[in-house]
Amino acid sequence: MPSPENSDASLRSITFHNPRLTGLGLEPMTLSELKSKVSADFIQKPERVNLYMLILVTSGQGQHRIDFQNWPMVPGTLICVRPGQVQQWLTNNHYEADIILIAPDALPYHSGQQLPQQLSLLRFDEWHTLLSLPQGDAAQLGDEFKRLRHDFEQYDGEELDAALIRHELMSLLLRIAKLQRLQPTVETGQSSHGRTYRLFRQALELHFMEQRSVQFYGRALGYSESTLSRACLAAEGRSAKQVIDHRIALEAQRLLAHSTASVAEIAHQLGFSEPTNFVKFFRRLIGVTPTAFRRQE
Repeated sequence: MPSPENSDASLRSITFHNPRLTGLGLEPMTLSELKSKVSADFIQKPERVNLYMLILVTSGQGQHRIDFQNWPMVPGTLICVRPGQVQQWLTNNHYEADIILIAPDALPYHSGQQLPQQLSLLRFDEWHTLLSLPQGDAAQLGDEFKRLRHDFEQYDGEELDAALIRHELMSLLLRIAKLQRLQPTVETGQSSHGRTYRLFRQALELHFMEQRSVQFYGRALGYSESTLSRACLAAEGRSAKQVIDHRIALEAQRLLAHSTASVAEIAHQLGFSEPTNFVKFFRRLIGVTPTAFRRQE
């Protein structure tokens, strides 16, 4: 089950929490089952997820909101939510879905339990948020969700059962990774630029709240500033400094829209020495002041 962690002014943060499943680190359920565990008011509020979530729509239609974008939900839609993103279960939705909640340390990126080849094949952090699957692929993926759910329901803490379920999770993730590769995307693959860009984005996610200089990331990763910028330009058409600035601006938007913290408090949280500097930065990136953006949302 997801568990909330927040203060009154903060954006609600959701982590993986189920003492019975601590050794397993994942929990499958349907959307109806999730709704039955929490109040309607609770589930409709925006939340920052500190876990991975796979949502496969099985019937009906609606929308799901992730980081200021509403994604259409119809049968065959697969939504992939990553730690740090802000999501919202919108009202007036009429769809059912199979869901898998995954604790970060259950994934090979965090546990280090998988072979390097599997790590390079998975590349979970590059996945598209939404996949619209053909009927055959959706059915095959649905079968894998059901198989994992079946074995999960038999789980009683035995390590053999846990190993089987982890194996099925990896099989499912690799299948999704294969489907992800069929989607049009910016090329960040096997080139040296691609590897440099992936390492930079991973480091940025860890340190953007404290570190905003390209020099810091270059030193941490062993690359020159120009190498990082070339990699970012090749991957998304922005310099490394622009990538850093846009990541900070996204976090500012999340906090302005989904928390009650003041502009000054958000500025301090994001490492700005003065609120006026934050206002200028935000207006340059987003086109409006933080206060105006908050009113719009």
